[in-house]
Amino acid sequence: MNDRADRARRFAELAKRDAERRGLSPEEYGVYKGSEGSLVKPVNSASGLLVLSILLTVIMTAVTVFIGFIIAQGLGLLPAAPGDSELTPVMWFFIILSYGAPVWSWMYYAKERRAQKLRIARGLPRNLS
Repeated sequence: MNDRADRARRFAELAKRDAERRGLSPEEYGVYKGSEGSLVKPVNSASGLLVLSILLTVIMTAVTVFIGFIIAQGLGLLPAAPGDSELTPVMWFFIILSYGAPVWSWMYYAKERRAQKLRIARGLPRNLS
């Protein structure tokens, strides 16, 4: 758990230094724009984060519908498929855990959108590269 906190502090420090280098406040900077520790260039523009947030929300909505089917089958309201198996507690744990992804994504989008509005108000580019 301490390793996770150390990584969060390290990325916060990297974001702060990058914001200072660009002459921006942390609020104008938004989410971290670097790719340290990543094999691919991360999506960090407000429009990219919006697309990801919508996509994750749609996926989790579909998961919720499928969970409804599983519950209905368990209650005998819908017929179960032959050879169907029950979800284990571990499976339920990871399904519930995955509901955090859209929430986290929307929080990042809101932070970057606020930063984008502040940059536009100052006459700066709407997206930082």
